[in-house]
Amino acid sequence: MADPGGSRSVRRALRILEYMLDCAEPVTMARLIDALAIPKSTAYELVRTLTEAGYVEPSGRDGGFFLGRKLFLLGMAYRNRVDLLRDGALVVEALRDETGETVQFSVLVEDHMHVLMKEEGIRPIRIISSAGSRVPVNWAAAGRLLVSDLDEAPLRALLSATMRPSPSGRACMDIDLLVEQVRRFRARGYATEVNEVNDHAGCVAAPVLDAGGRCVAAISVVAPEHRLAGADLDQIVAAVTAAAARLSARLGAGEAGR
Repeated sequence: MADPGGSRSVRRALRILEYMLDCAEPVTMARLIDALAIPKSTAYELVRTLTEAGYVEPSGRDGGFFLGRKLFLLGMAYRNRVDLLRDGALVVEALRDETGETVQFSVLVEDHMHVLMKEEGIRPIRIISSAGSRVPVNWAAAGRLLVSDLDEAPLRALLSATMRPSPSGRACMDIDLLVEQVRRFRARGYATEVNEVNDHAGCVAAPVLDAGGRCVAAISVVAPEHRLAGADLDQIVAAVTAAAARLSARLGAGEAGR
């Protein structure tokens, strides 16, 4: 089957970017065309498109071009994601050891909360959870934090489209109340829920913030309800918020205002 023109153009654009990366310096159009054996008109069109999109920028006095700032932003996003997962695993394990409770690390994927990592608790009575689970945001304290950067209209639209009754039947199904909880929990720096998803269990969650101050993940301590009250609750809140703050600091949270 003949290769579609669009696919060929994408491969050629990628070759241009990779060539510039290998050269580590601005390259002229003549050098680019000669090195990659791309038709002249095609090379000019691809470089123009890449430049308009910010992936390539004019650089140098000889009319050369080099990698643009959009690639830097993509690289930073990838670095943050790698750091988030690598450092998140360490923080989750340390928090489990500190509290003895089951700890989850969750992110928002499209419009649902996904548990990416978890460490099972080590106390005699503990809550078992599953990494990879996907739940509506109205089921979990972490879910409320993960959508807390959304403006009012998108937040209400997401809740309207995704909220479902939980297995316990106690998850909040009132959009006005959910929105109020989302704003209140984010403002105070942690969220809680008890018996909303599972009978006799609940969780405390704290937001993980990136360098722009946006919630990119949430860390949750999941425990039996009798350990989510009084002094036990205070200790868990202190531990989970401190853990989330440590991971947020590693991602650069708070540095923009310095």
